[in-house]
Amino acid sequence: MGLDEVYSVIRWPMHPDDERAKRRFIGIKSFFNWAVKEGMIPENREIRILDMCAGTGIAGAALADVLREWGYRVTLTVLDLRKEELELVERWLEDGEDIEVLGAVKDCREPLNFIRKQDVVLIWGLTMPHFDPFETARIMRNVASVLTPDGSFFIEEMDRVYSLFYRRRYKDMVVEEKDGERTVVSIDEGYDVKRGVVRRSYYELPGFKRMFEMESRLWDLAGLAGMGSILFDDVRIITRDEHGVNGVADVLLFRGPRH
Repeated sequence: MGLDEVYSVIRWPMHPDDERAKRRFIGIKSFFNWAVKEGMIPENREIRILDMCAGTGIAGAALADVLREWGYRVTLTVLDLRKEELELVERWLEDGEDIEVLGAVKDCREPLNFIRKQDVVLIWGLTMPHFDPFETARIMRNVASVLTPDGSFFIEEMDRVYSLFYRRRYKDMVVEEKDGERTVVSIDEGYDVKRGVVRRSYYELPGFKRMFEMESRLWDLAGLAGMGSILFDDVRIITRDEHGVNGVADVLLFRGPRH
């Protein structure tokens, strides 16, 4: 099953008409406003942003809007496999006519040699479970190849080892979505030791109709940071307590790519 079908079942708040997504947009802007003040964004006045696994481009648009307000000249490139979602990015930027927006239906696991050097790269929205360790290594190598020497690479994530296993919250059956009379549950189907991923099957209730199986890598923050330290000189884990923004999870920041 493709990601467009998965997200039609598990509705992640990223559509410009979704009130939850609008609140997320405000929260993401608050985080990046803080990041600018903390010196996490390159100081050159022309900034190129690459938002990977962008969906509707909510995170890239939020950063672009913040930088525009700070007086930067911004070019935003959004990458995703779902063309229909990418076409919504400009809805987030209705007041940002001076922001140049580019889009590409591309897989971030493939080389990014069609893209110019970027000052900021984002993977936002708790996306990393879609990628096993081998795929993640390729993604980080791709980012390092296009990031400018003083650029910043942000990943928004959570520590699933801590939240699910250390706190003993991992369950064989989980209610994933409930909307009126319709409920979606997932059931554990096993673990692939060679790829480090959990397999779960998704069912619709009532009727217990099997919809699809999905594999997930339950990442911990230190694992991602440690992998990134092979390709970047500066690695930082910014916890929610540190940035203090509601609606934004922990954030990994990578700087100093080793080309």
